[in-house]
Amino acid sequence: MLDEVERERLAGYRREEDRQRFLVGCALAKAAVAACAGTSAADISFDRTCADCAKPHGKPRVIGSDLELSVSHSGDRVAVAVMPGRPVGVDVERVRETHDRDSLARYVMAESETGDLFVAWTRKEAVTKATGDGLRVSFKEVVLAEDPVRVVAWPYPEPPQHVTLFDLDAGAGYVAALAVLGGCAGVVSHDGTALLAENTGGR
Repeated sequence: MLDEVERERLAGYRREEDRQRFLVGCALAKAAVAACAGTSAADISFDRTCADCAKPHGKPRVIGSDLELSVSHSGDRVAVAVMPGRPVGVDVERVRETHDRDSLARYVMAESETGDLFVAWTRKEAVTKATGDGLRVSFKEVVLAEDPVRVVAWPYPEPPQHVTLFDLDAGAGYVAALAVLGGCAGVVSHDGTALLAENTGGR
């Protein structure tokens, strides 16, 4: 299911767990896009060209389709989001103890924000992944509010109401979020394990 560029990236990882995360993320992304497009995962190709340096580590774009894609992995979770015609970002994070929680909170949280640090992180990274900027944008500039969860300020010319934000269930010990630039009525979730099995003959 991997093309030559993806195989080179896979071989470049030093740790086996990183290799496995990339491999599963790539295969699952192709399986998810194929399910939406009604085609085979083997027929799906991505362009990962970075807009800044032209190296193949940018946000993946589906070649020959208007389907937008985002991939995230943390611990033993992999999340893939697919959206027709509108930019989408997904992030999953394993909740863990950290000794520098205060300094991390200063990096992530705006002065007006309260609440869980990791929940805020995943929501903000989902938003910046949807824009294509990822960690290049300061999370403090993406300001969130609760009830309902929404973006109330961000460093872009479009109004923040342009973003639709959802919390996702990633299982015990994990938090996840999805952001869509533009209107989105809801999220449909699928079992990635089953989707992969359908496209790999159960291997």
